[in-house]
Amino acid sequence: MNNNNIDQALSALGDALKSQEPQFNALELIAKFPDRSLNGNLINGGKIVNFESSGIKDSASATKIVVDNDKVSIETLSVKSIPNSLSITGDMNVSGTIRVETLEVENLKADLDIDQNKAIKYSGDINGKGFLWTGKDYTKQFVFQSDKIFSSETINLAKDKNISINDVKVIDAESLGASVIKSNLRQVGTLNGLIVDGAFSVNNYMIYDANSDRLGIGTDEPNAALSIAEDGVEVIVGTQDATKGVIGTFASHELDIVTDNFSRINIGTNGDILLGNRKSAPIKVSMHGKLAVRVNMPDPEVDLHVNGSIKFNNKLQTHGVDKPSVGEFNKGDIVWNTEPMLKSYVGWICTKSGNPGIWEPFGKIGNE
Repeated sequence: MNNNNIDQALSALGDALKSQEPQFNALELIAKFPDRSLNGNLINGGKIVNFESSGIKDSASATKIVVDNDKVSIETLSVKSIPNSLSITGDMNVSGTIRVETLEVENLKADLDIDQNKAIKYSGDINGKGFLWTGKDYTKQFVFQSDKIFSSETINLAKDKNISINDVKVIDAESLGASVIKSNLRQVGTLNGLIVDGAFSVNNYMIYDANSDRLGIGTDEPNAALSIAEDGVEVIVGTQDATKGVIGTFASHELDIVTDNFSRINIGTNGDILLGNRKSAPIKVSMHGKLAVRVNMPDPEVDLHVNGSIKFNNKLQTHGVDKPSVGEFNKGDIVWNTEPMLKSYVGWICTKSGNPGIWEPFGKIGNE
């Protein structure tokens, strides 16, 4: 049956219906149309209620799907499976759980709450992978970088926690671990006890040489157990011949013992010793003990043992077997007789200065 015949049949049907009484048998009318003989082009407008086919069932009581030229609008979509790739342009809001085998995104913005017992895994080229926090000033990083973990920010440990290597503590809030034996510390605060095993240097000025067991201050080549060098003079404190202690200067330099920044005892380069200072008033020297001069074995029975001449009140006290015959002498000088005998004299006294001056004997020995 072609379209023209259908149009003529419907037109005749319409005319017949208009001439009939309002009551007619619709079933008899429908029966006049063979099955599957109504073309879809003949239907325009109107509702099809309870539409159902072998693949579609419409049980909606209101409009749920709207088909336009550029889109299909669906109020609520329930899909059991999408076997092919799906492309979505625009935002997608999901209330519920999305379960995926592999999630690949270019940018992920989320407040993450990870409750699975699995680590976040990076594969392939992992350099630069990790955590990035973008902000108004610069990007904060905690990433893998060149075979190490790089952090652009301070890492703050909780109280009573520490940094460990191979389960051995390296550092905590108060102390270095016992395994830390090497350091290049440049500055430390107040030290409460310091033990150094080996050589050390303080500002390249105080230097301890572990090979010689010597400490140098101002010198890296100390000549004693303790050497203090300043302005080309080296003062040493140490031992000599493993039998005696030594304090003095290493080279040919005088040594002063001072108080109030003023020399009180001076030892010259030739060994001369000056007690006191010529630029100040005479000092007082008290000696609680015995004094020997030029004597290797002092007499323990005397307090002053002198092997040689002395001056007393600027008067010479010397000795000999006779009065002097040569030399300059002053009035009042005395020569004590080293060979006294009966009828000789205790000594001679100079009565007039000169060379050798005039000498007279005194202290005749014996009563005759």
